Amino acid sequence: MARSAYLLGHLIAEMASITLGIVVLCLSGLIVGWRIHSDVPHAIAGFALLLLFAFAMLWVGTLLGLLVRSPDAAQGVVFIAIFPLTFLANTFVPLDGLPTVLREFAAYNPISAIAAATRTLFGNPVAMPADPSWPLQHPVLSAFGWCIAIIAIAAPLTIARYRARTTG
Repeated sequence: MARSAYLLGHLIAEMASITLGIVVLCLSGLIVGWRIHSDVPHAIAGFALLLLFAFAMLWVGTLLGLLVRSPDAAQGVVFIAIFPLTFLANTFVPLDGLPTVLREFAAYNPISAIAAATRTLFGNPVAMPADPSWPLQHPVLSAFGWCIAIIAIAAPLTIARYRARTTG
């Protein structure tokens, strides 16, 4: 069996799980009143962006898992890395309500770009700050760019770390 089979199998299984989660989340949202207000191509692009971002985060998570020695350590590292990114973004509060330093961080945060892009692609209102940054003026391009950049960095590092841990 090829050494890469485990890593590839892990990524495929996790993507299947995430896809099922997105389907359940969307169906639940439709039940409680969420709607897509854009055309079919934009909606498909929105779902593609969600899946691409999930794929990028799988590479990051796998890399973090390979860098630490225990599941508890991995959980702690992920919490420390993801917590600030998630909450210092436009996902929960409009950027105009944040202090200047946090607003600048949030404006260039990949999570802000993903949130703004999915809202845009699904035709839902996007709350823009008074003077939006480039990523928020072009959220779809920025979000896809962030995803590709994350994969381009995390995938080779993950593969190299996986090879180092399984060789010998």
